[in-house]
Amino acid sequence: MTPFRPPEVIETDDLLLRRPELSDAQALFDEMLGDRDTMSQLPTPRHTRVEDTLAFIEKTALGWQNGSLIHWVLEDKATGRLTAMIELRPNPPRVEFGVIISRQGGARRRRAGLYALRKLIDWLIAQPSIFRIDACCPVDGVAHRAMERLGFTLEGKLVNYSCLPNLGLAAADNYLYALTRPVPPKTVHPVAAWLAEHTV
Repeated sequence: MTPFRPPEVIETDDLLLRRPELSDAQALFDEMLGDRDTMSQLPTPRHTRVEDTLAFIEKTALGWQNGSLIHWVLEDKATGRLTAMIELRPNPPRVEFGVIISRQGGARRRRAGLYALRKLIDWLIAQPSIFRIDACCPVDGVAHRAMERLGFTLEGKLVNYSCLPNLGLAAADNYLYALTRPVPPKTVHPVAAWLAEHTV
């Protein structure tokens, strides 16, 4: 099977979505992966050393190589600050979608981030092999309104679906959101259709 190959760079007026680089380690640690508030309700343990973040970035390179795990960072073009990180786990016909948004920023940065996410989601759902994008949010989290603004539909509540290590919880409930597109009707070859009509 051909590996999933999304664009390495996606650009909006305000933000640059790009692959993480080793030189991003300190900024990623400070803005997101080592920040208590940002990581509190995520199923990934908070990084305690910048070396953890360096190892994470090296792992992302392997994910890009085999198409199994894709990460982008969102870079503010005006300031160079990293505002968020996106994770994709492709498994056609669906993709699992996750976002880490830095708590260290104002409303303008969040609006710009939503616009960039919308651009990526529109690209994803238009791919021939993708018919569904899944996203899960903690029931006590703050992402629900953003998911709806991005076009996702709440499909249900998943009980004891994920752990929240940064809150010391072995299991926690999640809401399942999805964005889907219809599967096109199966096309029948004209010769096969003629044979079906004329075969007794």
